[in-house]
Amino acid sequence: MKRPTYRKYSTDELMETLDVFNVSAQSRDKIRRILETDPVVPDAGNFFRYYNDKSKAIEFEQAYAAKVSAQHALAVNSGTSALIAALMAVGVAPGDEVIVPAYTFFASVSAIVVARGIPVIVDIDESLTLDPEAVRAAITPRTKAIMPVHMIGHPCQMDAINDIASEHNLFVIEDTAQACGGKYKGKYLGTWGDFGCVSLDAYKVIGSGEGGILTTDDEWLYTRAQSYHDTAACWRPDRYARERKEGELFCGENYRMPELCAAVALAQLRKLDDINNRTRTVYHQLRNEIQLPDGAQWVEPHDSDGVCGYTLGILFASREDAMKAADIGIGGLAKKDTKGARDWHVYWNWEHILEQKTVTEEGCPFTCSHVKELPNYSPDMCPRTKDIMLRLGTIGINPTDTPEWASAFAEQINDGFAKLF
Repeated sequence: MKRPTYRKYSTDELMETLDVFNVSAQSRDKIRRILETDPVVPDAGNFFRYYNDKSKAIEFEQAYAAKVSAQHALAVNSGTSALIAALMAVGVAPGDEVIVPAYTFFASVSAIVVARGIPVIVDIDESLTLDPEAVRAAITPRTKAIMPVHMIGHPCQMDAINDIASEHNLFVIEDTAQACGGKYKGKYLGTWGDFGCVSLDAYKVIGSGEGGILTTDDEWLYTRAQSYHDTAACWRPDRYARERKEGELFCGENYRMPELCAAVALAQLRKLDDINNRTRTVYHQLRNEIQLPDGAQWVEPHDSDGVCGYTLGILFASREDAMKAADIGIGGLAKKDTKGARDWHVYWNWEHILEQKTVTEEGCPFTCSHVKELPNYSPDMCPRTKDIMLRLGTIGINPTDTPEWASAFAEQINDGFAKLF
């Protein structure tokens, strides 16, 4: 007698995913009726990538690697996981220092601590990205890596950062969470360093709901990152074989990207160029049509053609001017900070680091015996960053914004500036 087929994931699960997309009740009923009359019952097969010849996670990795011309890509469950896996892969050890900008989402810094490293927080410049000279000044014998962050889709000065890294034999881990598809001098962000780490959460350039991907051209680093992202258990050609090379086997975590997230990521990847082209076009149009008041200037990215273009930045002459601009719809920290709102993107709100808060009272990694000297963490340790961020105004841009909208919005902003300044 033939054994019945067990379909663990079928019609009911498929219908629930439709609800995530807010499909109307009437349409859901029609779809269910079609599925119930279809001679082939829906069957998701196996959601575990290693036993799935139609794995969407593997397909997404291959498509993303081809897109950015990387040798290896690894899909994970978040951008933070990508950073941690990369830090582990390059061998960040207790007491090792990782240089990171004072303007980034806190997850960048948290990943360093989770990897048992010591974050060394340094100033940005007026491009809103890591200042290469601040990096150079922060290097010590304990420095292991530099983590440039391409904030709000603006490229870091990667050639200068790579030169510094080469001089001091340091790894470069690009936090490309907010800059998927952006470029510097024609080369995709995330492909300049030893690792590039992208976030695919719901609010990034493209998203998979939750997810991330890291890229590298180094096979050994890829092997170690892949090992860490799956507890060193399932990734190798011979899953149960002994270690092929020292440093291949170690205890890791489970950062695998779920197949459903990977399916969404694939569809989003196909839209990436269109999304960035649309926002970038409006970004440049607004720069051309908005007339800045005296003392204000545009944030000048290191490559204006390579920005993602979803945020247009203005540096005002003073914090007070930035606060006034908030009254006509220009975003920024100045007014929010005055009201006590805490933004996790700026270092002076990272009390986790400033006060060396840890999950247990022992205080590791800050109190680790391998730590020779801690940085002098304080709310005023990066004064240039604080000055820049409190003078910054921002305009958000959507991929659906049209040239007509941009002209009307520019006129509105110009009228507002004329009244305020």
